[in-house]
Amino acid sequence: MTSRREKQVDEMDINITPMLDIVFIMLIFFIVTTSFVRETGIDPHRPVAETATDQGHANILIGIDSDGQIWVNRQIVQVGEVRQLVESAVNENPESSAVLITDEEAPTGIMLDIMDQVRLGGVANIAVAAQPEST
Repeated sequence: MTSRREKQVDEMDINITPMLDIVFIMLIFFIVTTSFVRETGIDPHRPVAETATDQGHANILIGIDSDGQIWVNRQIVQVGEVRQLVESAVNENPESSAVLITDEEAPTGIMLDIMDQVRLGGVANIAVAAQPEST
C-alpha cells in the first residue's frame, strides 16, 4: 500500500514532450521560410547610370564578366544552359525575376543572347544592374 505522499511525488513529473514538439515545428518553419542568398560568383565593375534604382531582390542572378564568361551560382555556364536554369527557377517560383550583373566591358551581344534565353525560359521581368551616379 502506497501513502499519499508517494502519490503526490509521482504526479509532479513534468512532461516536456509537447514543448519539444513545438520547438521542432518552429525549427522546421524557420528552415523552410529562410531565403537563401544566391550569388553570381563575380563582382564586376558595373556601369554607372543616372537613373539607376534599387529593384529589390531577384531570384535569378546572372553575371557576365569582361571576358564574356557567364556566371550563375558561382559556376561558369554556356549561353545554351541559361534557359534550362531559368526554367527550373520558374518551376520553383512562377513569379521569378532576373537581374543581369554585367561588367561595363562585357560584350553587348552576349548580354542580348542571355536576355533572349531568360525570356525563352519564361521570365519577362529582366533588369540590368548598374551603379547609381555619385553626387
